[in-house]
Amino acid sequence: MPFRKIKSFLFNFFHFNKQERNGVFVLCIIIAFLFGVRLLMPFLLNRNDNVQLIHLSVNPKVSSLEKEREDDQLPQEETKENLQSYSAERFVFNPNTVTQEEAMALGFSRKLSTTLINFRNKGGKFHKPEDLKKLYGVSHKLYNALEPYILIPGEKKELRRDTLYLTGIAERKVISKPLLEINTADSLSIVYLKGIGPGFTKRIIKYRTLLGGFHSLNQLKEIYGMNDSLFLTLTSQIQLNANAITAIPINSVDINGLKKHPYFNFQSAQALINYRIKHGKLTESIIKGMGLFNEEKLKLILPYLSY
Repeated sequence: MPFRKIKSFLFNFFHFNKQERNGVFVLCIIIAFLFGVRLLMPFLLNRNDNVQLIHLSVNPKVSSLEKEREDDQLPQEETKENLQSYSAERFVFNPNTVTQEEAMALGFSRKLSTTLINFRNKGGKFHKPEDLKKLYGVSHKLYNALEPYILIPGEKKELRRDTLYLTGIAERKVISKPLLEINTADSLSIVYLKGIGPGFTKRIIKYRTLLGGFHSLNQLKEIYGMNDSLFLTLTSQIQLNANAITAIPINSVDINGLKKHPYFNFQSAQALINYRIKHGKLTESIIKGMGLFNEEKLKLILPYLSY
């Protein structure tokens, strides 16, 4: 009896009349159609994406050319104000020898730096800083910003002109910029070094923090992206105080603190900690005799250890 009730219940629950069966059939067709559209959609979108990618790959060149055309068509005053960057790099330069790239780094627009090069190629020469103001396109604002950094070798400056004869002649003096101490310098000081931007400043400070400071300028070569030319440019502007590094207390540091240092990995840190636990305090001679590091690595590591 209970079985018949269950059978009757299931039959009534799952039984469809003709109209309901037609509805389910139409619903299945709609679901199958939507599923097919979903499967075909990536192929349809790929065509549009390809077109978009081609557009994006070509567009920067087109926009760059259009930008140069627009720059040429700008009025002179608008060009000078919009294209010259007065917060650019500042370094001593000779307008008779400065390259186009260096001129643009100083704040010249591309058009103005080209005018400078063309002027020199035609035999033009700057005999004193004021001559730069005569170059077509140089505004008073740009000249005033660059004037302290202009150095023309052999230039002589008149002190007085109140008679027909010069009453004094003085050589132009170059104010040498003091070297920056790289272990204690903040990010604001580092970012203004020639050739170093915000991105490289972050890398220098991050690696300096991981190391605990630099004890050799050659360690700067270990920073990601440092090439030979940038290394020479940077090291000519900085100095190093090796006493400013943070030493690692090798006889009290734990394994987690030690392996965070760039010169140690888990294996070397564990070997040192295990030796210390079994045999007592570590010394420089013991670390050398353990054979964990070669001579070159020891020269890098030992300055960071305190006993």
